[in-house]
Order: sequence, then structure tokens, then C-alpha cells
Amino acid sequence: MTRDILATQQQRNDRIIVLALIFLTLLGLAFRLYLAWRTNQTLPDTPARLTGDEPGYEYLGHSLLEGKFFDWPGRTPVYPFFVAGCYVIFGRSPASVVYVQAFLGATIIPLTFILARRFTGPQSSLVAAGLIALHPSLILHVRLLQTEILYAPLMILTILGLLRALEQPEWQNFSLAGGLLAITNLCRPTAMLFPVIVPLLMPRQWSFKRKIALFLAYLGAIIIITTPWTYHNYRTHKTFLIYSVSTGLLWQGSPEFYHFAYEQLPKRHITKIWQEELNPARNGGHDVFTIEGDRYFTKRAIASILCEPAVYLWYCLQKAVYLWLGNPISDWPHHAMFNVQAMRKFFSPQRIVGILASRILPVFAALGMIVLRHRWREFLPLLAVCGYFTLIHALTYAEVRHSEPLHPILAIVIATAAGELQRRLKLISQ
Repeated sequence: MTRDILATQQQRNDRIIVLALIFLTLLGLAFRLYLAWRTNQTLPDTPARLTGDEPGYEYLGHSLLEGKFFDWPGRTPVYPFFVAGCYVIFGRSPASVVYVQAFLGATIIPLTFILARRFTGPQSSLVAAGLIALHPSLILHVRLLQTEILYAPLMILTILGLLRALEQPEWQNFSLAGGLLAITNLCRPTAMLFPVIVPLLMPRQWSFKRKIALFLAYLGAIIIITTPWTYHNYRTHKTFLIYSVSTGLLWQGSPEFYHFAYEQLPKRHITKIWQEELNPARNGGHDVFTIEGDRYFTKRAIASILCEPAVYLWYCLQKAVYLWLGNPISDWPHHAMFNVQAMRKFFSPQRIVGILASRILPVFAALGMIVLRHRWREFLPLLAVCGYFTLIHALTYAEVRHSEPLHPILAIVIATAAGELQRRLKLISQ
């Protein structure tokens, strides 16, 4: 009898959790749809509305419908395919893509809950999902035709696949995890070197032979999914190119870039630097969106790093912070980090609150890991992911948008730490 009562109570609690998650997902979707609607009210439904990296993605997506298959090495294929799929249904309408992205962006809410449940209870998992539902910067991803909106859910799926493989070490699970990583890299190739640290996450008690077999299954899936794209690059551009050109990413992380971007006066925004230093009309004809131009700037970067290794190390330490808190030359007005007075000239009070809330989240996550330090081994895969991206962007170039797809991890750490503190306070009060 008691067992039946407990089972009934558990079913009731499960229903409440599911209903709460549905509510949070719909709430997050409502905010994203509202932003999509407001964005489309103020911009024309043509490619003329696009800025920054958006025209490149839109061009590739539209070109697919005209029979041109990625004749430009500047981007990977997953997001342009997404744009092309939207255009097949709605016509060449950037506004329709923004509406579809509202639904796509909302998927990270239940995905965050699912990932959080591997580390904490249902209540804390709902808190993590709620943080993502109302996350200002993740909501703002909806309005731009850029990879972040697709990369965030793909990253969560990749992490879930890896966790499942580590918990259930079968070759099928490692193949699935590798396949998910390959698709994520074909959206944005930042994690292309992540397989290097996967063996380090395998438990010590596994035999060496078992580790090798499972890692080969993981790596094999990546190779199988990536090879067709790499072969396309070879046929099209007559060179070995796994994903795409880096667009001068290493040079933007070099001492040469550091000197004129952060030290020279007047200080310039990143767009100004692109218009001047990375403009083929001004730099001798070297276009970083071409293979030749990218290699040219990579050689310049290596020469600069070898010439001033101490400056490069200092810049790398700064970029490790910029990744999470924002880069002064791109993410903060007038190079002033967390300066509300400088922000008032460009943003509404509500937008300022949203920006500050998003960018202070890593600080709370770091404090949360201090609370959870006794569980660091359990959180090691999540810490490894964050550490990997921090290292890669510290070595190359960092903007806050590069870390925002990882904010569900931060939300999980914060929610888990809050639940742990609540449990400790209850024990003390008793």
C-alpha cells in the first residue's frame, strides 16, 4: 500500500516537472518569436538587411537553390543548408529564417534540462532550463543569420552523446558521439581538435585495448561524415582543406594584431580593423576569405608570435577572459568593459541589463564550481569542453559570441550549485 502511494506521488511529481518544462519552453519560445517579429518589423525582407557574417551564409544558402554547391571556402555547410531549407519552403525570405530560428532557439531549453538531469535533480534542472529560456544573449541569436542559433543545440547534443558513450562504453555509442561532433564541426569547426582530449576522459580502469577500440570508433565516425566535405573542398579548390579557411583567425590573435588593435590610438572597433587591415584593396590583395589570403595571414601570425612570444602569452591570457566576458574591441562600446555610462549611448536600459546579466553568468558559474569542487570529477566532461574552447580561442581570437553556445553548461553549474547550497542550509537549520 505504501509502495503504491509513493509510486502515485512520484508520477504526480513527474507530471508537474514535465508541465513546468513545457511552460518554460513555451515561455522561451514566446520571447524568441516576439524578438523575431520586432526584428522583421524594422528590416526589409531582402538580403539588404544583412550585415557582418550574415551575407556570406545567405549567399551560400541561396546559391544551393541555384545549383551552385559551395564554390567559396569561407564557410562550412550545415548552416547554409539550414538557410536553403527555409528558402525552399518560404522563398528567399530572411524574415522567414528568423521566425524558424525562434523555434530552433527554443530547443536548447529542454536540451539543457536533459543535460542537467545527468548532474542534478529535477528542480535544479528546471532552474537551469529557466535561465536558458530567459537568457538575453541566447534570445538575441534569433535575429541574426549566423551559426550560433544552430551551434548551441548541436553542442548540447554532442555533449550528451559523449556522456552516454562514457557511461555506456560500446562502439555504437562512441560512433554516435563522433558523428554528432562531426556534424557540429560542419556547422562551426572550432571543436575539430576536441577528439584529442576524449581519451583523457575515459575512466582509468578501462584497458588500453578497450580505449583504443572505442576511440577508433569515435574517430572513424568523424572521418566518415567529414570526408565527403573535405573531398568536395579538394575537388573545388585543388588543395587539402578539412573544413574551411580560418579567415585570419590566428593573425587576429597575434602580437602584431594586439599592438594596433589595443595599444594604438585612436582605438578601433573590429569592423574598422577589417575595413582597413584585412581589406584586400589596402593590404596588397590578400583576401582572408580565400585560401591564399588565409595562408598569408597565418604566416604573418606565426612570424609575429615567434618574434614576440611574451606579448603573445600576455594576449592569450587576456583572450581567455575576453571569450567569457567580452572583447573590448568588439563587444563593449569604446573599449570600456562593464561601463554602463558608455553603453547608454548605444543601448536601451533593458538591453544594458540583458547584456550585463549574460556576461556576468561565467562569474557565477566559476563561483558555482567552487561550491561543487568536491564533485569536480563528475563535472569533468563539462569542464573539459569549456576548457577546450577557452584554450582554442585564447590561442586564436575571442569574442563573447564564441562562448555563448556554451552558456547552457554555465546554467547547469549555477543551478546545481544553488541546489547544493539550499541542501546545506537545510541541514544547518535542522
